[in-house]
Amino acid sequence: MSEVVKVSTEAEPQPSIWKNKSFLFLWTGSSINNLTFQVFVLAIPIIIYELTQSTFAMSAMRAIQFIPNILLGIIIGVIVDRLNRKRLMMGALSVQILMIASIVVLLMSDQLVVWHLYMLGFVLYSSSYAFGNAYHTILPLIMPKGQLTTANSALTFMSTFISIIGPAFAGFILLYMNHSFGLNITLAGMLVLLLLTSLVKIPHEERETRHFNKEGIWLDIKEGWYQLVGTAELWIATLMVLVSNFASSLAGAVLIFYALDSFKINSGELGFIFSASAVGGIIASFIAKKSRDWAPRGKLFVWTFYFAFFGQLIMFLSMNWYWLAFGMFLLGFQTTFFNIHYLTFRQESTPNHLLGRVAGTSSMIMKSAAPLGFLIAGVFGEFIEVHYIFLASAIIYVMILVFAMRSPIYRIG
Repeated sequence: MSEVVKVSTEAEPQPSIWKNKSFLFLWTGSSINNLTFQVFVLAIPIIIYELTQSTFAMSAMRAIQFIPNILLGIIIGVIVDRLNRKRLMMGALSVQILMIASIVVLLMSDQLVVWHLYMLGFVLYSSSYAFGNAYHTILPLIMPKGQLTTANSALTFMSTFISIIGPAFAGFILLYMNHSFGLNITLAGMLVLLLLTSLVKIPHEERETRHFNKEGIWLDIKEGWYQLVGTAELWIATLMVLVSNFASSLAGAVLIFYALDSFKINSGELGFIFSASAVGGIIASFIAKKSRDWAPRGKLFVWTFYFAFFGQLIMFLSMNWYWLAFGMFLLGFQTTFFNIHYLTFRQESTPNHLLGRVAGTSSMIMKSAAPLGFLIAGVFGEFIEVHYIFLASAIIYVMILVFAMRSPIYRIG
């Protein structure tokens, strides 16, 4: 039976998003995967800490997480706009499964060294980005435009809700089980997502058929670039995220090291810190749609950076790991709230046949400063007291706030 289904052009009442089977498959699969992937997220920095006890080594791994977006973001965006997006998602998931399985084998054979994690991590995060880009572009195809904010909020809500219990769950697993067992749980979650993705039906996509040639690829890249830059408000919001990611990467690079080294916490307590961030995120996902009734989207964009500033300031002043958790709560709220509105604005303002390229280009730009932030924080963390890096991040957020309030984005309706 063909996977292509026809979309009626007649005006019809919009059913609940939960009656959309394709959306339900993606929502369920991503929720399960988000839960089990928390084990991987927590295990890798702990493994590196045990191998090296170096802030630079841990920061380097964080940098590798973003490098694929910078090197391959635009090209992946072109590929997503040209190929069958469902098959691309399944292929990307298969590569992720293979990479994590390789880490498990090396770990169980006691052969794992840091450069293995760097190499396999690069491939893993490259395929993860390809999956995420295709996922983002599929959503407007399976959901009516008027339900995009609701759908994005539902996805974010469940992702952040699972993140509340996910880090604690991961901390419990790693506290009482070995790392290999934990990573096998991550593998199981990815296999479930792969199965459910195979059940998704993508509506007919009208796009021009092109051959893969050099001139065509560069033309596609230019079209995506012009669309992004030509949408002034989206372009400014993208630049704001670029600087914000640099600030957050400074703090994120040293957070786990600071918590482990200064407060001597265990895996369970570390998981609780990240769960606090998820609590902030889940509150943000609850109110994101309703917030459009309170203020224009532009003002909502800008006001969120107050939360980011206070979150970093509290972590700088932290006297125990509870303060770190509260700071992460504020940062989780800011990041989730901003992301929901940014993603929805990008989906609404970009033609779908260009969305993969615009998403790839904007993602490349937004995350290009993050590896630099991780490396800078890793180097300075070897020579200065780590908590001063949180203060530097807080100052950068103040600068973003001042700029944003004077920019056209503040006037978005």
